[in-house]
Amino acid sequence: MRRCKLLQPGLVEYGKAWDIQRELFTARTNNEIDDTLIILQHPPTYTFGRTSEVEQPVLKENDPDAPAVYFTDRGGGATYHGPGQIVGYPIIGIKSYTSDYHTYLRMLEDVMIKTLADFQINSQRKKGFTGVWVDEKKIGCIGVRIIRDFTMHGFSLNANNDLAPFDNIIPCNIKGVKMTSMKEVLGKGILGTKNPGSELNILAVEECLLKKYSEVFKVTLEV
Repeated sequence: MRRCKLLQPGLVEYGKAWDIQRELFTARTNNEIDDTLIILQHPPTYTFGRTSEVEQPVLKENDPDAPAVYFTDRGGGATYHGPGQIVGYPIIGIKSYTSDYHTYLRMLEDVMIKTLADFQINSQRKKGFTGVWVDEKKIGCIGVRIIRDFTMHGFSLNANNDLAPFDNIIPCNIKGVKMTSMKEVLGKGILGTKNPGSELNILAVEECLLKKYSEVFKVTLEV
């Protein structure tokens, strides 16, 4: 199996994490490092992709305590990051895995779908949209950038994070979309959970996600 470097820096401010991505991306495009996967969390942050809707409610606010805002070079629309959400940034040469950009997106979706399945959450794709859904609510988002067959940015999976900040944006350019999280889904009690609404062990979710990433991309993750 191919090797892939794994970085787990914990909670990292978005701008700093973006700088790390760019440094690794440059090194990877110059073949100075192996493929690398970064798994982390961010403090409260709104990010806007290259195709984000111009009218965003949060941009009209003037609250010094509001989450940070970044306009990024990734694809996709607006999203929110916060503690309890797992974010993955694969810095990889895509041709080692597929020659098809759309297949790469489906692989990222598979990682999240398979992770959720291990927690007894039935998720699926939604025709015409990128990401992962539970019924009519979105639980996993994807926004990537590919230059000369190398990737950066990636995906986010809502585990324990606060969902209220999503109400201040048009998530993923989908007006009226509702977001959900693993905590919310399990908290409905439909799965027979003993402690409805209790937070998941985020480290256990990360460990499962890394296992599924390794399976889907057929790599050995090395710290």
